[in-house]
Formats: sequence, structure tokens, C-alpha cells
Amino acid sequence: MINHKLEFKEGVSYLRLLREKVDISQQQLAILLDCSVTSVSRWETGVHSVNLNAKQWKALYNQVLVPLGIDINDLPDDLGAPYVKAA
Repeated sequence: MINHKLEFKEGVSYLRLLREKVDISQQQLAILLDCSVTSVSRWETGVHSVNLNAKQWKALYNQVLVPLGIDINDLPDDLGAPYVKAA
């Protein structure tokens, strides 16, 4: 199920949409997830798949998903994949 609280932009990753919706920078997300800005950038551009550990998922859930009212079950399997409008 797609959460319609996000304004989807074709070709933009779900992770970037989430990050922009809570109005944080890549650097702030990197701090939140205890990873490098390079990792966030690579995830958002699809260079690498988003691979979060339990601590990172909890941070993403509590600091991004809950404030947006997004259920974790509504997320796509790959947060780094670009949104593609259904035909």
C-alpha cells in the first residue's frame, strides 16, 4: 500500500522523499542513522541498496515515520528505489 501523505516525484527515491518531508538534510539523516553522508547519498541515488541495522530502523521509525504518520508496513521493499508511476 502506498502512503499518499508523500508527494511522489517520479525518479526520486522513497528515502529522499521521506527525508525531505521531515525537512532534514542528508547530513542530518546520516547523523540520525549513524552513517556517512556518502551512504545516504548512495542510497538516495540507487547506487547502493538501503541496508539498515535494527538501531537504524528504530531511529528512522521514531524520527521520520512516526512524525509523518507512516506505517512501516506501507514502505516499499527498497527505500532507495526511485518512484515510478504505475502505468
